[in-house]
Amino acid sequence: MLTRRQATVPGPIPVHCTRLPRADSPPLRVALVGMGRIGRVHLQALSAVKEAQVVGVYDLNTELARERAEAASVKRVFASWQELLKDPEVQCVGILLPHDLHEQYVSEALDAGKHVVCEKPLAPTLPECDRMLAAAARAGKKLLPVHNRVYSLGVEKMSELLRQDAIGEVFLAQTTGFEAPPTVQTWLATPRGGGGVLMSQAVHPMYVLRWLLGDVTRVSCLFGDRKVVDMTAEDHAVVLLKFANGVAGEMTCTFGIAHGPLDHSIAFHARDGYLELSRKGLQIIAPRMYSDTELHEIPLVETDSTFGFTHLWEDYSRGILNEAPTRQTAEDGMRAVEIVQAAYRSNATGQTINLPLETH
Repeated sequence: MLTRRQATVPGPIPVHCTRLPRADSPPLRVALVGMGRIGRVHLQALSAVKEAQVVGVYDLNTELARERAEAASVKRVFASWQELLKDPEVQCVGILLPHDLHEQYVSEALDAGKHVVCEKPLAPTLPECDRMLAAAARAGKKLLPVHNRVYSLGVEKMSELLRQDAIGEVFLAQTTGFEAPPTVQTWLATPRGGGGVLMSQAVHPMYVLRWLLGDVTRVSCLFGDRKVVDMTAEDHAVVLLKFANGVAGEMTCTFGIAHGPLDHSIAFHARDGYLELSRKGLQIIAPRMYSDTELHEIPLVETDSTFGFTHLWEDYSRGILNEAPTRQTAEDGMRAVEIVQAAYRSNATGQTINLPLETH
């Protein structure tokens, strides 16, 4: 039986304050595996990262891989996974595959001496996460999760405002994830084990809340019985969280919105104000800042939808090249999965689940 200990969550590390590589340092040589929709996003993001260079891509669909590589001016398409692993030019592998394939590809890349950046969630289950972290430790290489939203300008600004005590002591956090059925990828609608809306969508605000508020100690969850999306796992859920610092959290998520607002939001209610990030932007009520109780908009300028991915790759590339701390770690990836798994247990048993979890 393995008993998990709660991690100590450090204060936010501004990405622009991480240590830069020396001027004479060559870029991190990256190969990407998986050229679906998210593969195209990573290629676009990496094109703006001077600390990294995509040296090749791989996908079982060779035609798709060639199409993506040509569009991104990437010179090489690997003929096989083994060819990629044996290539000494590749320093880091980006695993952009369905969830149930993460452990295999991550572990094999680590065993081959490569650093790994793995799409969220790190893996569908905690035993898989444990084995992946152990593989990284054996190899002496970094394993880093794609937690792109902690690198968005909106979340960075929320972190800054909370650290400045702009709205006072937070007592309640709320998140929403309202998406339509077309969001569900083909493989996610099958019994492959990738999870449902919690693992695929709500894991984003879970890792964001944990970065901003610290560890979660209790989880309660329920699914509704009126399923509206043709997929194996849950298409909507409500999750309650209690944080170690006493903050209560509530998360509502769904893939089933037919009509109405498609949105993602994170809101904090505090003793002296209110802060919300949504598709409308970042809004705040903060008498300490504005000497009134009006709702104010804080301007955010992100160049495009890949902004968070770009700054994630900047941070991770610097961290690998300089052996420096990064804003997120494999431990953070595992903790996000732990919260999802606690939610699944709660829905199945009707009980509130305490963290850390015990696994057998």
